[in-house]
Amino acid sequence: MADASHGDAFFDHLVVLMLENRSFDHLLGFLYEDGSPRHFVPDEDRQFRGVAGRTDLGNFDAGSPPQFYPVTRAPYLTLDDMARPFPDPGEELYPHMNHQLYGRDDGPTEQDLTRPAPMSGFVTDYLRTYRKKYRLFRLDARDAQLAAELMRCFPPQATPVLSGLARDYAVSDAWFASVPSQTYCNRSFLHAADSSGFVHNASYGKWSQNRAPTIFEKLAERFGLSPSGGGFRVYWDPLDPFPITRLIHRSLYDHRFDDAFVNMDVFERDCAQGTLPAYAFIQPRVMINNNDMHPAVLPHQNGHSSILAGDALVARVYDALRRGPRWQRTLLVILFDEHGGTYDHVPPPVGVMPPHKKPPYELEQGFGFDRLGARVPALFVSPYIEPGTVVRALGNVPFDHTSVIKTLCRRFDLPSLTDRDRAAPDFLHVLNRPAGNPRRDAETPTFVPRAHTAVKLEDARKVPLSDLQHAICGLLSHQRGRIVQHFATVGDALDHFHRTD
Repeated sequence: MADASHGDAFFDHLVVLMLENRSFDHLLGFLYEDGSPRHFVPDEDRQFRGVAGRTDLGNFDAGSPPQFYPVTRAPYLTLDDMARPFPDPGEELYPHMNHQLYGRDDGPTEQDLTRPAPMSGFVTDYLRTYRKKYRLFRLDARDAQLAAELMRCFPPQATPVLSGLARDYAVSDAWFASVPSQTYCNRSFLHAADSSGFVHNASYGKWSQNRAPTIFEKLAERFGLSPSGGGFRVYWDPLDPFPITRLIHRSLYDHRFDDAFVNMDVFERDCAQGTLPAYAFIQPRVMINNNDMHPAVLPHQNGHSSILAGDALVARVYDALRRGPRWQRTLLVILFDEHGGTYDHVPPPVGVMPPHKKPPYELEQGFGFDRLGARVPALFVSPYIEPGTVVRALGNVPFDHTSVIKTLCRRFDLPSLTDRDRAAPDFLHVLNRPAGNPRRDAETPTFVPRAHTAVKLEDARKVPLSDLQHAICGLLSHQRGRIVQHFATVGDALDHFHRTD
């Protein structure tokens, strides 16, 4: 592949790992509790937007009188701690998100949109969801415990790899989910800057008709598809029945893309052989023994949905890249699709550019895609990044998932997909070391994940499905022309789809 043509673009390979359902405060709010970043890009506001030292942040419940639950730093030492919060707040339906941000289900009023969202409804929405899910229709003694749990945030020691990379390379404290809603919508915006007007995972069959063009087709046209890399590859875990990325984009059903969807062993081989594509997208394991950092479904599922498994995946990706011959020409970005109901204190921007001025489709629930979802972690790793960097967008338009498309388009001279990614900022300026002066091996840190023993497969099979896993099964059933079934456990679902492959 040719060297970078842009003076500030010191990479030929963009690698993106997208994890699940954690807000910025929840996972990285205490990142700089014992110090300050060294570099801010741009060098304007030098205040890190975390929660360390803040005593004013928190939510009230709906009690009489209301009780205040402040943000706290929790120790997170046990396996159960690593799966918190549990129970899972669930995939964030659009009404739930409105309640978390504005305290109302039916969306913000015009007056609400004239001022920053109060970020005041996380606790009340969580308690309401819990009581409905478990048929507890009155306040009980567990409410206070649950509310306090939701407002606990991880310290850096809980995720030594993720937090280590954030401090030794770059982190953005101003990156937002593209849509104030669920996984499918946000993952569709990551690669299409559009979701065909859909703002919910359900009803599942509609996603098989998501015909929004993606960056994958543009990359295939530009570089082709080949066993030696080409335009793109999607790396996924073979324990999953099907990659989400391919499920939600109709254009990727085309068999010409079959060889572009490969397992994680191929990723490590591509890194070692120097055959990474222009764009490599990594999808974590989401169906069994998941390593996507998605919270646990039920209390006391010891070891299930542990963030330690996700931290180990981050280490696996980073180690494969830094040991490969293309390390100096690679930029790794680690993202989360949405916040999953966990608390964040920074109001999402409003008045952002929708994908189309005149949408060619009906807008689900009338949502105009003109405001962003909650803030999520975003990390950048490259030998051309100074340690201790905090990066934000240049100009007034903030980072969202479509910034990945914008960066790919600028780096590889590709046309934009929609008005949203056309207006989005790129993140090429995160590469803040001079051209030809990358960090050398002695400056490349290593990180060791905390010890974590994976749950035995026979035990993992007995776990109830999360909202995301239900959504995957529903869409997979529709894609294969079958009736959507309710599965009691992950094992039941996997057995069904393996039988019907």
